[in-house]
Amino acid sequence: MLKPWARFFRLRLSPTALSNVVAGAILGGAALSPDGAALSPDGAALSPDGAALSPEHWSILICWTLVLYIFGMGLNDFADQTIDATQAPHRPLPAGDISRAAARWALGVLAIIITVLTLMMPEHTRVFAISAIACVLLYDLGLKKIPILGPLAMGGVRFSIVMVAASYSGFSDPTLHDPILNASAWSHAFRIGLFTAAVTYFSEQEQGNSNRALLRGLVMVHLVALLMWIPITPFESFSATKLIGYLFLMSWISNGGAFVRGVEPQRCTIALVMAIPLLDLIPLLDLIAVSENRGQISGLLVILVAWFSLRPWTHFRMHPTEPLPLEETK
Repeated sequence: MLKPWARFFRLRLSPTALSNVVAGAILGGAALSPDGAALSPDGAALSPDGAALSPEHWSILICWTLVLYIFGMGLNDFADQTIDATQAPHRPLPAGDISRAAARWALGVLAIIITVLTLMMPEHTRVFAISAIACVLLYDLGLKKIPILGPLAMGGVRFSIVMVAASYSGFSDPTLHDPILNASAWSHAFRIGLFTAAVTYFSEQEQGNSNRALLRGLVMVHLVALLMWIPITPFESFSATKLIGYLFLMSWISNGGAFVRGVEPQRCTIALVMAIPLLDLIPLLDLIAVSENRGQISGLLVILVAWFSLRPWTHFRMHPTEPLPLEETK
């Protein structure tokens, strides 16, 4: 009974959203030094008044993000029922595993929860929360059919999620904004949004079943990943840990080219989505290299757990030309 709902909400990839929240919160200043002083990316103490997010705040952040994620995935299927009836008849709605009425009620309840959680956030954080919600609605209800605008809307969702977490943590008091933390959060949110837009562009090429189109999308993803080496703010610098992180990221996203060996394009798209937590790891590795802060290390471990929960080692284990298992299909 629950399996169709897990497929409807595409729960398997939900850890990628959790990863964005943790990275955004730490870059926003949620991680603290052992003596309670907030740390900047260069390891310097910023404010003696810094404090870790309370369990209540973490609960609001994580619940809001996961509910928004499953709402967006469900709304996407709900809006695409007619298309899925011919192109993906195995999806829960066209297959009859979930009724249209049940899906409508579930989405309504989720919308109410999102609204309540958004209102519980600080006023300056709601700006980013509303931005994320707007991008989800715009993408699912029309922009996904428009080239360029669709991927940008999806990138806007991830950008806004990172900034919701950053603004809720380090910027919980607007009078305590720190330029270094501010720049770190904005630059990472920009990178996550841009990478997500590139992956969404790649996924759009699946429909044409053309290797040339898929290759064009893969080149876009690699180009965006390479551009992320370039510092965006004056506070960024190159380091050995950052280099290791980027090399691992580039190594992983090369799996997106497996379609040339006959691998299902959808499997390649999911592999690229799995790279999002790896991108979240890079700025945290840089922070830990200079500060060795226990809070940041804990955040890094959470992101690693999120990535391993995606079971990346099993993704290409099946015969490459076999269709994806039903719970993994887009």
